[in-house]
Amino acid sequence: MARFVLVPFALVLLIVGAIVAPTPIPFGVPMMALALFILIGTSKTALRLVRRARRRWDWLDDALTVLEQKSKGAVARTFKRSRPTRLKRKHKIC
Repeated sequence: MARFVLVPFALVLLIVGAIVAPTPIPFGVPMMALALFILIGTSKTALRLVRRARRRWDWLDDALTVLEQKSKGAVARTFKRSRPTRLKRKHKIC
Protein backbone atom coordinates (compact mmCIF):
# COMPACT_ATOMS: atom_id res chain seq x y z
CA MET A 1 0.00 0.00 0.00
CA ALA A 2 2.80 2.40 0.84
CA ARG A 3 4.30 1.72 -2.57
CA PHE A 4 1.30 3.36 -4.27
CA VAL A 5 1.97 6.53 -2.31
CA LEU A 6 5.78 6.53 -2.38
CA VAL A 7 6.33 6.00 -6.11
CA PRO A 8 4.21 8.97 -7.29
CA PHE A 9 5.69 11.11 -4.50
CA ALA A 10 9.21 10.17 -5.60
CA LEU A 11 8.41 10.89 -9.25
CA VAL A 12 7.08 14.35 -8.36
CA LEU A 13 10.14 14.94 -6.18
CA LEU A 14 12.41 13.89 -9.06
CA ILE A 15 10.70 16.24 -11.52
CA VAL A 16 10.71 19.19 -9.11
CA GLY A 17 14.36 18.46 -8.27
CA ALA A 18 15.30 18.49 -11.96
CA ILE A 19 13.55 21.83 -12.41
CA VAL A 20 15.15 23.38 -9.31
CA ALA A 21 18.66 21.92 -9.90
CA PRO A 22 20.01 24.75 -12.10
CA THR A 23 19.08 27.47 -9.60
CA PRO A 24 21.81 29.11 -7.47
CA ILE A 25 20.55 27.44 -4.28
CA PRO A 26 21.29 23.73 -4.78
CA PHE A 27 18.09 22.17 -3.45
CA GLY A 28 17.45 20.19 -6.62
CA VAL A 29 20.32 17.72 -6.35
CA PRO A 30 19.42 16.47 -2.84
CA MET A 31 15.77 16.27 -3.91
CA MET A 32 16.70 14.10 -6.87
CA ALA A 33 18.95 11.91 -4.70
CA LEU A 34 16.08 11.42 -2.23
CA ALA A 35 13.72 10.58 -5.09
CA LEU A 36 16.16 8.01 -6.49
CA PHE A 37 16.59 6.51 -3.02
CA ILE A 38 12.82 6.09 -2.67
CA LEU A 39 12.36 4.76 -6.20
CA ILE A 40 15.22 2.24 -5.99
CA GLY A 41 13.95 1.00 -2.65
CA THR A 42 10.33 0.55 -3.74
CA SER A 43 10.36 -0.34 -7.43
CA LYS A 44 12.21 -3.11 -9.26
CA THR A 45 11.56 -1.34 -12.55
CA ALA A 46 13.19 1.83 -11.24
CA LEU A 47 16.13 -0.23 -9.99
CA ARG A 48 16.59 -1.71 -13.47
CA LEU A 49 16.35 1.73 -15.09
CA VAL A 50 18.89 3.25 -12.71
CA ARG A 51 21.28 0.35 -13.34
CA ARG A 52 20.90 0.83 -17.08
CA ALA A 53 21.47 4.59 -16.75
CA ARG A 54 24.56 4.05 -14.58
CA ARG A 55 25.94 1.63 -17.15
CA ARG A 56 25.29 4.08 -19.98
CA TRP A 57 26.48 7.34 -18.41
CA ASP A 58 29.77 7.31 -16.53
CA TRP A 59 29.12 10.72 -14.92
CA LEU A 60 25.95 9.40 -13.29
CA ASP A 61 27.72 6.27 -12.11
CA ASP A 62 30.52 8.40 -10.63
CA ALA A 63 28.05 10.71 -8.87
CA LEU A 64 26.09 7.85 -7.34
CA THR A 65 29.29 6.08 -6.33
CA VAL A 66 30.38 9.20 -4.44
CA LEU A 67 26.95 9.32 -2.83
CA GLU A 68 27.32 5.65 -1.80
CA GLN A 69 30.68 6.35 -0.20
CA LYS A 70 29.56 9.44 1.70
CA SER A 71 26.33 7.96 3.03
CA LYS A 72 25.90 5.25 5.62
CA GLY A 73 23.47 2.51 6.49
CA ALA A 74 20.35 1.94 4.45
CA VAL A 75 21.06 4.80 2.04
CA ALA A 76 24.46 3.38 1.09
CA ARG A 77 23.04 -0.15 0.73
CA THR A 78 20.20 1.06 -1.46
CA PHE A 79 22.47 2.93 -3.84
CA LYS A 80 24.91 0.00 -3.93
CA ARG A 81 22.04 -2.21 -5.10
CA SER A 82 21.81 -0.03 -8.19
CA ARG A 83 25.41 -0.61 -9.24
CA PRO A 84 25.54 -1.99 -12.76
CA THR A 85 27.21 -5.27 -13.48
CA ARG A 86 30.22 -4.63 -15.64
CA LEU A 87 30.42 -6.79 -18.72
CA LYS A 88 33.81 -7.76 -20.03
CA ARG A 89 33.93 -6.89 -23.67
CA LYS A 90 36.06 -8.73 -26.14
CA HIS A 91 38.18 -6.45 -28.27
CA LYS A 92 37.83 -6.97 -31.97
CA ILE A 93 40.95 -7.35 -34.01
CA CYS A 94 40.60 -5.52 -37.30
